[in-house]
Amino acid sequence: MKQFTLLLVLLWFSFVVMSNENYEQSLTKKPIVSEIELQGLSRTKSKVVFRELLFAENEILTTKDLLNSVQRLKNLRIFSHVIPLLQLENNNRVKVIIQLSEKWTSIPYANFSSGGGTEYFYAGMYDINTLGRFFETGIQYDNWNRKSGGVAWFHDPRFLDKRLTLQVQLWATRKPRFLYTTSGDSQGNYVLKRNRISLLFKKEINEWFQPGIGFDYDSDQIIDTTQESAIDPNTEKLLTNTDKQRGIFNTLFLQLGKLNYDNYLIDGKLSTLIVKHGGDYSGSDINLKMFKWKNEMYWLLPHKGNAAVNLTFGAAETDNLQHYFYIGGFDNIRGYLDGQLRNRAYWQLNTEYRIPSYKSSWLVLQHVFFIDLVQTAHQFSELLGDTQTYYSAGTGIRIISPKIYRFNGRFDIALITSGDAQSYISFGTQQFF
Repeated sequence: MKQFTLLLVLLWFSFVVMSNENYEQSLTKKPIVSEIELQGLSRTKSKVVFRELLFAENEILTTKDLLNSVQRLKNLRIFSHVIPLLQLENNNRVKVIIQLSEKWTSIPYANFSSGGGTEYFYAGMYDINTLGRFFETGIQYDNWNRKSGGVAWFHDPRFLDKRLTLQVQLWATRKPRFLYTTSGDSQGNYVLKRNRISLLFKKEINEWFQPGIGFDYDSDQIIDTTQESAIDPNTEKLLTNTDKQRGIFNTLFLQLGKLNYDNYLIDGKLSTLIVKHGGDYSGSDINLKMFKWKNEMYWLLPHKGNAAVNLTFGAAETDNLQHYFYIGGFDNIRGYLDGQLRNRAYWQLNTEYRIPSYKSSWLVLQHVFFIDLVQTAHQFSELLGDTQTYYSAGTGIRIISPKIYRFNGRFDIALITSGDAQSYISFGTQQFF
């Protein structure tokens, strides 16, 4: 009897040890995806979601792949919420459930913006998720100081169901430009009549590296010119060239880094370099060598706060007035007239602290505190030298709807500025950068 009891104890002990070993092995063994279920889709095609996933059925699921897949879906910016759920099954298998909340992406819009002495009205309609297939189509009517124009576009960031971008734009614009001395004295103005065909092709080698090439065909004409007593001889000479000109340009595009989106919050770093050139060798009437290097940095802060920094450099080698950089007004630096700091080279630094005071699923009120700095020069080598640095600082507010794609109203007041002829208030749509 004692021997039988001892045998039972040994058998029980062996069973416990083996069970524990199997249990430990099951804990360390990576689960296999048995099924992927999508919940919440009403308009978006399921393949839009599946092609962003880094795992598939009957494949191993890792925490890294799951989290990166969720972030990829958020970065599409067509979902207000992406929530993954795991349902454990037998034999080390797991069912993945992804709950999605779609944003409204068919956007009719109209907006009136004013800043830096320029009034701008536009109206149109676009959809970033056309036919539920995640490509963007749009059409827009523009009116700059009562001069009409427009643009139509197509943008597919998953061309041929690959991580390729194809963008086509057709422009017909009549854009007025006011000319100033750097102190804000008026030199006159002109209207640029431009018809453009623009193509861009971009390849995502990985999530941090995207090269691309582009092509622009422009038909430009400077019309409706006026000159005032404050005009300088160089600008006067440029304004007398009012013949129609053909511009044929090639563009090299390089993007390094990655931005992660969670509705109105942004995290990450992104550097974008654009090099554009054209001349007699390409059949262009306009000689142009231009580069623009934009660096964006965002940090998430407590209480749904965001710190944002933009540092941009640009330079153009050209004698054509329409290809100068027009600094001030709607972008670059707040508190200055639109195009007040016109030149062929510049750098700008924009910093913002963004913090919401009210948050709900449909509405966010976000307060912004900003500092802008700009320096311009005739040649890039002259920057950071003795040329004047212009700055402004102030505050603003954003009205955001997380449920509607890119619904963001902007109002800024520049409380502190350097220089003359300031335009303290600007408003419009989207973040300043």
